[in-house]
Amino acid sequence: MNADQLLRDTLREWAEETPTPVGADLAGRALLRRSRRRVTGVTVAVAAFALLVGGVAIPVLAESDQPGYSGPGRMMDNDVSAHPGESPPRHLIAAGDVAVSAYQADRKTRKQGGAERTTYTWYLYDPGTQQYEKTDWGWVDVAPGMRRAAVLEKTLPASRVGILDMTTGKVTKWIPLEHKAGGVQWSPDGKRLVVTTYSGYPDIEALYGGEHTAPKRTGYYLVDVASGRTRYRPMDVDDSKAIVTSGRADVRWNRDGKLLLVPWPPGGAIETWYDLKGQPSKKTPSYEGWDAPPAGLSPDGRYYTVGDGWTATVKETGTHRTVGPSSIGMTLAWADSGRLVRWDCRPDHSCQRGDNERLVLTDPTGHIKIPLSGYRYSDTPQDWDPLITRR
Repeated sequence: MNADQLLRDTLREWAEETPTPVGADLAGRALLRRSRRRVTGVTVAVAAFALLVGGVAIPVLAESDQPGYSGPGRMMDNDVSAHPGESPPRHLIAAGDVAVSAYQADRKTRKQGGAERTTYTWYLYDPGTQQYEKTDWGWVDVAPGMRRAAVLEKTLPASRVGILDMTTGKVTKWIPLEHKAGGVQWSPDGKRLVVTTYSGYPDIEALYGGEHTAPKRTGYYLVDVASGRTRYRPMDVDDSKAIVTSGRADVRWNRDGKLLLVPWPPGGAIETWYDLKGQPSKKTPSYEGWDAPPAGLSPDGRYYTVGDGWTATVKETGTHRTVGPSSIGMTLAWADSGRLVRWDCRPDHSCQRGDNERLVLTDPTGHIKIPLSGYRYSDTPQDWDPLITRR
């Protein structure tokens, strides 16, 4: 394939980025989201970057909110896989040390008494087809290295957790659980799992103005994957009389795998850090927390991100000075010490979490934006949530 054909194919893919109409009732359906925000417009500047995929240089577009902004010297490299015409993505989305290993899509919400029950389908990256493939799993988390996944069966909560070989698509080990599980997460070293248990289906949320007690989180397991040994810790707080508005409140690892974050009550803002023996920790990890932006501290420790759960700002660790614009798209992961994967809003659109957003690769200032995926829109086939994993 010659360079002219590559250029034509690339521009055609970019043209596909313009979404098809999603219906006149989009505004009404968007009101179902819990928060919205106004985003200032940006000036689009066309720059020439080389995206090296398989040794082939593909010209792509870059965006800047300052005309003529030159930005860092290295934004695109041979470690980037971008498909800005795909939402949800069909092919691998990756940059630097991280990749979208799986995602949730096909979201459906229905009323159940005074609450809403949400279901969704998991799509998992298949190294064989080099595409995301639809699965029948109820919950998925991918281990660092993207060779194994921890899976729960479709009907949640599940009575066992499986270890899936992503190359073969086969479960190599089933670990039985006496207490049924609704969520699972790998430790940062890929050797252990934390498995959160529930009394019923966890993805239930109370309707505004209504009263409903969602299924309770009952405890969590620590699982040694190699041996299959499990250790269970029940929740020791009596919330039997509490009105719990959201069922899912998974226990999760901190970034070095030495502590566990347990939000309390489920769906609430109170959080407790525990050591791996189940004892409350007196130390709270820096730049981590239930509502903290997922990206957190950069690998070299120079930057950190703060946010409100919907947007995020990058700051310098030493001075706490804001780097670039404040309160722009949520930061999801550091591709390396100089590049971030984050959500970015459609120019000149008011958008909110889940609407008019696409994945982009940026420098810490957020000025240079390299699109990685197409835009997502709530309550449409283009509504999806990525799982980002170290590769």
